Amino acid sequence: MIKLLLIMTLSSLILNPACAATAIRLSCSLRKNVLISRFGYQLSTMKWNDQFQVAAGIRKNHTASGSPFEVTAFENGDDLVYFPRKNQYVFFFKGAHFPDTCHITGLYTLPVTKLPYHKDH
Repeated sequence: MIKLLLIMTLSSLILNPACAATAIRLSCSLRKNVLISRFGYQLSTMKWNDQFQVAAGIRKNHTASGSPFEVTAFENGDDLVYFPRKNQYVFFFKGAHFPDTCHITGLYTLPVTKLPYHKDH
C-alpha cells in the first residue's frame, strides 16, 4: 500500500508540469498601481508600493440578478471582487466606506523559475 501511494505521488509530480502564474496590474482610486498575482492552488498575492499581502482561495457567488462574481479575501481585510461577464475588478478596502472600481492597466504571465539543485558532497 505504501509503495502504491509513493508511485502515485511521484507520477503526479512527473506528469504535472510547472504552471506559470498570471498577474494583472490594476489602477484604483485609492491605490494607483496594484499588482495581483495568481498562482496554483488558489494562492493570490497583492503588491502596491512597499506593501505585500496574500490570500488563499476564491469564493464564487452570484448577485441577486444572477451575475457571477468571485471574491479574493486578502489577509489585511481587503476584498477584491471580480465580475467575469464585465471583466471588471472592484476593491473593498478595509476601512473604506465605498467600493473602489479599478481599471486594468496590464496582463502578464509570470515565468516559471527553475531553482538550481545543490548536492552536499
